[in-house]
Amino acid sequence: MNYIDAHCHLGNRQFSDDREEMIKDMLDVGLNRVILICCSEHDYRRVSDLRNRILGFKLACAIHPQALRTTDTLERFDQFAEQMKQIRPDMIGETGLDYASHKHTKELQKLFFEKHLELACDMNLPVNIHSRKAVLDTQLILKKYPVKGVLHSFSGSPETAREYVKAGWMISFGASVLFPNARHPMEAVRVVPLDHLMIETDAPYQSPVIGKRHDPTDVIAIYRKIAELKGISLEELSRTTCENFDRLFRE
Repeated sequence: MNYIDAHCHLGNRQFSDDREEMIKDMLDVGLNRVILICCSEHDYRRVSDLRNRILGFKLACAIHPQALRTTDTLERFDQFAEQMKQIRPDMIGETGLDYASHKHTKELQKLFFEKHLELACDMNLPVNIHSRKAVLDTQLILKKYPVKGVLHSFSGSPETAREYVKAGWMISFGASVLFPNARHPMEAVRVVPLDHLMIETDAPYQSPVIGKRHDPTDVIAIYRKIAELKGISLEELSRTTCENFDRLFRE
């Protein structure tokens, strides 16, 4: 059986000591479609070779909204854009808005978000969106650009999920569906059509077990929960998410 992990950070320093062993474990369990999220130069220098070594591993790069400093100017983005022309990622992301933890850079986030979307248009690439406590601004900005892609680690309402699906977006769910009090994610899973559904870990982040590093192979537990919520077999869910992944990078 094949699985996808639509969002993980294999370039993260937490994986530096055992990255190759982890990749072997991923392939052994059938996890052979992965979006490698790189939010720093360190990250994409570490893992950019994986997409050439392993069919189905895709590279996504961006300046994360949480990484913005109040002293940043567009010169930082311009330098990033030049690097992307050399690296040629498969996706721009994760980009977006985070008003939950970084409200102090709100205006700068919106500026950099738009610049990332412009770059995605110029390079004809899908985007991976980070949005926390910023639903309205995220939607208003996305409507200005002819881009499509994935809403990462979705934890919004079913109504918001329906709006994104109607606009053509993939919705990706992570370990939040494993939390017993995560009512919104579980309700949203039920309303997202299978052909708009993706599954992720966001590893090493968002571990459902306190004190344990979240690894990409943990995605199988998320698959099992989502299959239960959708009332379908694990095999059907796995097959459909793989088809969604391939379509995302083919269109």
